[in-house]
Amino acid sequence: MLNIDKRSRVPIYEQVKNQIIMLIRLGVFKPNSQLPSIRSVALDTGLNVNTIKRAFSDLEADGVIYSLPGRGSFVSSTGIKNKNIFKKAMDEVKASVENAKVKGIPQEECIKLIEQIYSQKEE
Repeated sequence: MLNIDKRSRVPIYEQVKNQIIMLIRLGVFKPNSQLPSIRSVALDTGLNVNTIKRAFSDLEADGVIYSLPGRGSFVSSTGIKNKNIFKKAMDEVKASVENAKVKGIPQEECIKLIEQIYSQKEE
C-alpha cells in the first residue's frame, strides 16, 4: 500500500506520513477507521518498526490520527483537515519557493511547475 523510495532525500518516516495522509485524503482510510498496525506496516514495507512508530507518532501529534491503548490507531474525525497539517504544508511550500527564488528560478517556472503538479492524477 505504501511505496517507499529509499533513494529519496525525503526521510523514510516523512514518506510514510505523507502517504498515509494521501490515503486518508483519497478516502482509503475514512474518519474513525482503524489503520493497519505499526508492526504490519513495518512488515509490509520492510521498514524498521521504530520508523513506522515515528511516523504514526508525528501523525498523532498533528491530530491526523489518534490511538486507543490496546486497540490501535484510528483516523481522526477531522483527519487531514486540521490547521496543523495546512500550516506545515504552507511553511514547506514557502521555504521551497524562497529557496528557488534565491537560486534564480523565475516565477513563471515555479508557477508552471505548480500547475503541472496539480494537474497530475493522484495514485
